[in-house]
Amino acid sequence: MVKQFCKWFVIMVLVFSLISPALAADNFNGFIYNGSTMIPVRGVFQSMGATVQWLPESQEVAVEKDSLLVMLQVNNKNAKVNGTPQVLETAPLIRDGSTYLPLRFVAEALGAKIDWNPGTHTASITFEGKTIQVKVSSSTAPAASSSATVQSFTKKINGTNVTGVIIPANSGLKPKIALANGQVGTTQSLADMAKANNAVVAVNGTFFSAYEGIPVPWNQLIKDGQVVHIGNTGSAFGFTKDGQVKMERLRIKISGSTEGSFKYPNNWYAFGVNHWPSETGNLAFLFNSAWGKNLGFSHGTNIVVADGKVTKIGENEDVEIPANGFVISLHGSEKYLANRFQLGTTVDYEVSYTNLEGKEVDWTDVITAVGAGPSLIKDGRIIVNPAAEGFTEDKILTQSLTRSAIGVNPQGDIILINTVANMQTLAEIMKELGAVQAMNLDGGASSGIYLNGSYLVKPGRDLSNALIFVK
Repeated sequence: MVKQFCKWFVIMVLVFSLISPALAADNFNGFIYNGSTMIPVRGVFQSMGATVQWLPESQEVAVEKDSLLVMLQVNNKNAKVNGTPQVLETAPLIRDGSTYLPLRFVAEALGAKIDWNPGTHTASITFEGKTIQVKVSSSTAPAASSSATVQSFTKKINGTNVTGVIIPANSGLKPKIALANGQVGTTQSLADMAKANNAVVAVNGTFFSAYEGIPVPWNQLIKDGQVVHIGNTGSAFGFTKDGQVKMERLRIKISGSTEGSFKYPNNWYAFGVNHWPSETGNLAFLFNSAWGKNLGFSHGTNIVVADGKVTKIGENEDVEIPANGFVISLHGSEKYLANRFQLGTTVDYEVSYTNLEGKEVDWTDVITAVGAGPSLIKDGRIIVNPAAEGFTEDKILTQSLTRSAIGVNPQGDIILINTVANMQTLAEIMKELGAVQAMNLDGGASSGIYLNGSYLVKPGRDLSNALIFVK
């Protein structure tokens, strides 16, 4: 009896080892994300007879079949098919350790036939005579709609004490910039900024003038899609509306027009946004509603633009900043630009983004960004070089001090930490935590992390800004 059972068991194991993979290989699960049907790259392409290779450092996926070569990158809408650029409607993303891409790309780029069964929410993909089934979890719900819990930790990494939080990609939390008291140029506690914005998580943001003068930020800030500060040193960590993460040694430029022309003699420019101008400087600054209701100073030539037209030109007087516009503030030798403007002149400006080398980068879709730096990890590689990013102080170049850092892992989880380290050690810690992109934030007495109503790490002073995560 025992022998017969063993013989039966062995036969069944052999049968299922041969049959089960074949059954599973042609049936997969997908989901809807930002209106796109997302399907698993490896499963679908391998079922089509292709080989799929994951390149962890660059977060790329290489798909090969016969004379076909497809290159995809996580969080990047730009793909290549046999070297020809193709733009995806939604960037590939990682969920539960697997990479997904839009179904439409398979149809349009590869010529596969797609049949949709609305009754079963199933897509049938036919390619070179083979059909693969993808069961879509919901025709309306976004991917990973269920909330995952934010995790906090305190542990030693490479001999260094580290406190931090991990915000899962499917936590449902959205990143935003918080300004102290709702405007640039003031300070507030990290906890009060978090509470005022109903934040679940908050971390100190960019460097700011903490010891003298007006406490304005030093680096880039993008809030709700609007540039609210420029500081062309260091790096920036940004988030798009659909949840993609970008990190760049970012440089921002403001170019203005009058009467619809960006060319001389109608052009103008601004060196910075929402930054206190000295009375003796040669400056051209732009101020928007993030600065407050008024400029708060009475020097320079101040051109008020509301609804796209000049409504006031004030000379050495404080002016109101319109909620539906901005103020161009000219000082010293830059006052010559004032001859571009008259009451009623049509005025506009555009924002352009480049990297440290001056190459244009696409950040037009970024709605939230915090600048600081230096960059720690890029595409899985440690790239610490603070001097190249414009930093000159030893506390950034060489010293071990209290630091905060932000990163993202291949699954799209956000990693926030606080520790005492130099930049190289900070990068090694973030890499050990799984980050493939990572950047230093402000540190010292500014460094702090807030979670669910209380501090994990309490800053030693009030802050001018913070990166927060809200429901």
